Amino acid sequence: MNALRDIALLVAKDLRVEARGRYTLPLLCVLGILFVTVLGLGLASRGDGVGPNAGAVLWVAYLFGGALCFEKTMAVDHRDDALAALLMTPIDRGVLFVSKWIANVLLLSVVAAVVTAASLLFLGLKVNASPSVFIRVTVLGLAGFAAVGTLFSGVVATTRMHGGLLAAVVFPLCLPLVLASARLLNDPQSIGVFGLGESVLVAFDLVFLAVGWLTFDLLLEA
Repeated sequence: MNALRDIALLVAKDLRVEARGRYTLPLLCVLGILFVTVLGLGLASRGDGVGPNAGAVLWVAYLFGGALCFEKTMAVDHRDDALAALLMTPIDRGVLFVSKWIANVLLLSVVAAVVTAASLLFLGLKVNASPSVFIRVTVLGLAGFAAVGTLFSGVVATTRMHGGLLAAVVFPLCLPLVLASARLLNDPQSIGVFGLGESVLVAFDLVFLAVGWLTFDLLLEA
């Protein structure tokens, strides 16, 4: 119960900081819409059509927006040594990871909702999946993506290399997740990557959540 209380308090802190400073959401929403617009116009000009590629187009926006989200949310904690103060408390480091992961998932979900709605309304983007399948697949995909991004953003934030380093580490690791999500969004009847479908997303999420819980302390102190 203490762990749940600590997670709730830390998530509320991160969301309160974002609500007051607006460090992340406005920029990510604009960036995501820009990516979708450019890719949509490019595909339309080639005559390929956006419909068959809708899942991939959306995931490009999610990936680049997510990388920036992970950096900014972790940078806020590094500012004024806030993270160092948290590490001096008796809070379990796994709790820190889970709270930051939940905050990132919530922020990414808002960005995904705004980008997807704008794409559907103004760009004519069409996704073959039903609303329930789209929401389920997207949430599972964002959860796994946030687990990887949260895990490695703690390492990148302690170095002088930002941006490109985090993307270079996170994007290859998330490739199975992105392939499975994009394929399921484009073709809900597809059995997905390696014939496993949504189970790939669930397994990916569980693996990296477990790894993050167990190793976040070591990565922060590396």
